[in-house]
Amino acid sequence: MLSIAGVYRDETLTSDEREIAHAIINAVLPDAELDFRRRLADTLKDTPHLDRGIARRLAEDVLEVARPILAESLALADADLVGVIESRSIEHARVIATRRELSAEVSTALIRTDDETVVLRVAANENAAIPTAAYHRILDRFGEQATITDAVAQRRALPMAVAERMTTIVTGRLLERMIDKYNLEPARVSAIIEHGRENILLTSFAPGQRAEEMRALIEALHQNGLLSSTLVLRAFCLGNFAFVLPALSLQAGIQISNVRALLGDEGARGPQQLYERCQLDPAFRELFLQLTVLGRHERVRRFGFAPEGWRTNVRPVLDDVIGDTNPEQAFEQRITEALMSMASRHGDGLQGLASRRAAGR
Repeated sequence: MLSIAGVYRDETLTSDEREIAHAIINAVLPDAELDFRRRLADTLKDTPHLDRGIARRLAEDVLEVARPILAESLALADADLVGVIESRSIEHARVIATRRELSAEVSTALIRTDDETVVLRVAANENAAIPTAAYHRILDRFGEQATITDAVAQRRALPMAVAERMTTIVTGRLLERMIDKYNLEPARVSAIIEHGRENILLTSFAPGQRAEEMRALIEALHQNGLLSSTLVLRAFCLGNFAFVLPALSLQAGIQISNVRALLGDEGARGPQQLYERCQLDPAFRELFLQLTVLGRHERVRRFGFAPEGWRTNVRPVLDDVIGDTNPEQAFEQRITEALMSMASRHGDGLQGLASRRAAGR
């Protein structure tokens, strides 16, 4: 079999001769010992016209045999590589991640392993095609891993939605380079960073708190002037009612049961009164009222979170606020975009009103 493999590398074989070689290798391979299978894989790893079936059999073998084929062979189709990633060991996936080029399909499958070594290799490979959704998965899972976020930040080009999200993660000179590289407006970056902090608070810290700890957190935020309208609206969009209800209760100075009653008012008057009593920013009133309607008949899950499907229902509301759809943006980013849009429009309206009053005088 090894002798035939050596001849098989010769591109001068006719198609009939190549078929005979395939037949011999396929006949011997099932009974071959580990060392012979390993030597066969090493011999055939860079063979230009390697039969896909033979390449696939070797790629699905134990790691010692599969390694050279997974790392180098061009005979494997994307579907073959994805199949190995999904069915074999994480070590097989780590070898695939070292390939010189990775298609979007293979990169996505590798990133979905959520293995730090695999993800770092993909992120650091400039020849890896990474779809926007896969970038967001990297940041969702490894946003606090500096080695991975640095590798993402230093790629030649990023989708704009990903570049803006990265500004909430990286710091120092890397942040400065990203702002310059993607021509990001400093004022917008500052706003995104502030929203990013609020998102981290709600998605990384708040969900793990017991009811009494959540109340203490909300009171501390309130005392320090950090219980902002955007924080409350973001929690509402995320479906974190364990945060929203105590926050509204504290700001309105009423019991949570009364907050529930006002939110459940079939007319708009109850939610409107609650919003005004909490003295939340008028810029976000319409979004609050729309979320109230969505949540009126939802049954909250354990620990005070919205049911499955909440985000699916909220996203069109955010799209309507922003005025477009952008499936490439992560849900959390979409919230930021909506809040920034509403604040900007409200600010423009106030400035216009002030100008008209000044002109009247």
